Amino acid sequence: MASPKNFRTVLNKYLIYSDGLIGHSFGGYETAFIITQTPIFSAAVASGAITDLNSMYHSVSLQLGKPEMWRFQGEQWTMNKPPYEAAEKYNANSPIMHIANITTPVLLWTGKDDKMVDTHQSMEYYLALRRLGKKSIMLFYPEEGHTLVKPANQNDVTQKMLQWFDYFLKEDRSEKWIIDGTK
Repeated sequence: MASPKNFRTVLNKYLIYSDGLIGHSFGGYETAFIITQTPIFSAAVASGAITDLNSMYHSVSLQLGKPEMWRFQGEQWTMNKPPYEAAEKYNANSPIMHIANITTPVLLWTGKDDKMVDTHQSMEYYLALRRLGKKSIMLFYPEEGHTLVKPANQNDVTQKMLQWFDYFLKEDRSEKWIIDGTK
């Protein structure tokens, strides 16, 4: 399970290049969380990310047709308790609860038909970022699920991620979609 203490331990132990951070699915969650805990990254991309553990716990998997509670009761998060018995733990590990701390520009993307992670997770995170005036852009890919399968969309997201990192890491300010999208 991610925690500020664990993250700082890794930072102190290993050489970390703090330019960019990227993650998808559980890695998207980790990216969304890490950028709430440290200002060291200059740009981030989080896709298919769970950003509110309490909300996710109380939702139903569109793919599996069962409550998402299993993810927290011994699987990915190993909380082993519901949020109403461990609210502090859920809040401490929910990226959206720490969103005001973010200084890293973040690009979010998701397939509009994602049945693994509800797209509302990314949308709520994005709306909170925008409400707080944080640099962020949200991309939705129609008729795509948790991973992009259409070659045109794969190419588009790849190019956009490269442009995002070029913009913030290499100071290539030529991409109008980033200039307009982060205003």
